Amino acid sequence: MKVLGISGSPRDKNTSYMLKTVLNATGQDTELILLKDLDIKPCKACTYCRKNHCCTTGDDMQKLYPKIKEADILIFGSPTYMSNVSGIMKNFMDRFLPFYLSKEIDGKRVAFLAVGNFKEDLEFDADGNCLWHKEEEESVAGCIQAFRAFGNIFSFKEIGEVHALHGDSKSEDKELISLGNKIGKL
Repeated sequence: MKVLGISGSPRDKNTSYMLKTVLNATGQDTELILLKDLDIKPCKACTYCRKNHCCTTGDDMQKLYPKIKEADILIFGSPTYMSNVSGIMKNFMDRFLPFYLSKEIDGKRVAFLAVGNFKEDLEFDADGNCLWHKEEEESVAGCIQAFRAFGNIFSFKEIGEVHALHGDSKSEDKELISLGNKIGKL
């Protein structure tokens, strides 16, 4: 089984750590793609793919299309920016239009990882509840929601998701390993 992890982080930190942890726990043939290291241009909406089921934009996405098709499972990971996926992840997702039209990856199994990282000083209410925590949870939920909306276009079968708050991906190790083990048994 081939498992492809895709990191939408502009840095090689928490999101990559989470993806590596899940991929290692699968015990399967895996590959991690760091979108930050690739030249992926935005979709031009040229509509070439409507008739030809391929994209004409000459960039690194051309190398990724076959890998995406060949993978049995895709794991998408992104830091949360403005309650959404990162810009480089959004460009990557937008370039799936040829797959939408060809239906080649419909029903593929996927997992989603989202990292929140509020850096502000933590504030607490009178009862000791962290005021930023709720806001960050809602923001990370927006990132997962964006992944799910994207996945619904392709009827992806979601295996699981992991959220890491405060940029503390290591605190989610048990959950990440559990997800990796689950994927490895599929």
